[in-house]
Amino acid sequence: MGFGVVVVLARLLKPSDFGLMAMAAVFSNMFILLNDLGLSSAIIQKQDVTEEHLSSAFWVNLLEGILVTAIFLALAPLIARFYSKTALTAIIMALSVMFTVSSVGMIQSALFTKRMDFRMLAIVEIAASISGGAVAIVSAARGFGVWSLVAQTLAASSVMTVLLFTLSSWKPKLIFRWHPLRELLSYGLHLLGFNFVNYFSRNLDNLLIGKFLGARQLGFYDIAYRLLLFPLQNVSGVLGRVMFPALSLVQDDKEAVRSAYIRATRYIGTITFPLMAGLAVLAPQLVRVALGSKWERSIFLIQVLSTVGLVQSITTTRGWIFMSQGKTKALFRFGLCVAAVYSGAFLIGLHWNVEGVAVAYSVAVLLVLYPGFAIAFRFIDLPFWHFVRQFVTIALASGGMALVILGTRVLVEKAFNLGDLPVLVIGIIVGAAVYLGILLLIDRKLLKGLVEIVRDLKKSEELVV
Repeated sequence: MGFGVVVVLARLLKPSDFGLMAMAAVFSNMFILLNDLGLSSAIIQKQDVTEEHLSSAFWVNLLEGILVTAIFLALAPLIARFYSKTALTAIIMALSVMFTVSSVGMIQSALFTKRMDFRMLAIVEIAASISGGAVAIVSAARGFGVWSLVAQTLAASSVMTVLLFTLSSWKPKLIFRWHPLRELLSYGLHLLGFNFVNYFSRNLDNLLIGKFLGARQLGFYDIAYRLLLFPLQNVSGVLGRVMFPALSLVQDDKEAVRSAYIRATRYIGTITFPLMAGLAVLAPQLVRVALGSKWERSIFLIQVLSTVGLVQSITTTRGWIFMSQGKTKALFRFGLCVAAVYSGAFLIGLHWNVEGVAVAYSVAVLLVLYPGFAIAFRFIDLPFWHFVRQFVTIALASGGMALVILGTRVLVEKAFNLGDLPVLVIGIIVGAAVYLGILLLIDRKLLKGLVEIVRDLKKSEELVV
């Protein structure tokens, strides 16, 4: 659904509209991190949470949200001046409202996650996504430009908060105790530090492109990055929300943690590896068919960043280990090192425009691949190369699939002179068949495990209904 909304908006809006919103989002998303102080994750990880913990955290979050809104309002002119875009002042001031709004539902969301009530969270988030998408599309169709994207963010945030607060059985009480809050902060502040540093390192590319290359080039980069975020958010991200509370429950049983972690990441790779490999090969057709010819400069960016998407679909899972084992201090220190590598790479890549930044990002992700896993795996006694071997068959199947798709694409384009849409459809069908065929030959057990999971999900669905 999110992909569909992006496709429609890309048709209705200009690259510079996406670029302006991306400029504002660099700062607004950074301030969202300050809105929670890591308290939600601390509540999920802590096994003996009381009413004093919950209510104290709620009032601190609300106060923090109001404070962040005020700070963001004051900074709006300065941020606009930084980019030399006066239009950003009003955009940033409008976005500041969401900090106060979203702070009201954070503890409720954490409780749904802690109880692993993902059915309710799915209802809330789908409703918010539909609302935001509908508002954005209608606004864009009526010519509101970048304000369509602003309206999307505000509408989705508001709907999500209202539903979380309404549907949750827990409501805050007029209780505030410093000692329970300090217990949560001892965990949460280190996590906040990591999230802040990690966010800075991940978004410095947008900041630099917006500052030195302008809104239009940032728009091309942003749309490519949005496409690559879908598998990260909807596969690794969604599964991570389940795995973090699940691993927290068995955090003292290292063998159980190792087994669950390996199984979960293998299933992630089974989905994301072929998606990213296929996207790299079929990017020209996908961009021209879905987004239109005005976005063709994004093709190379998508092809390069597909490497980032493939690797990060697995590397992002390291946080499950750090957080479930209560090692947020080590996570923060590692984040500082990653930020230094990413920052240097982006500054170097900037000399070759957005294409150079994309290549630099891809190289930086590969450079920190081993150190990050080596540090995290110490806490659960998992050898790095044992972990890597779990992905050999998936990588072979994805690589073989990519080669067949490439050959098919060239053959169909040159021999039959077909357009982009038939080539895209044929490539997807052939790629899926080849990938599944190779896995059936070399790793039938993996596919059988996925089928069993789907069957179990259907059974649980029938029981609930």
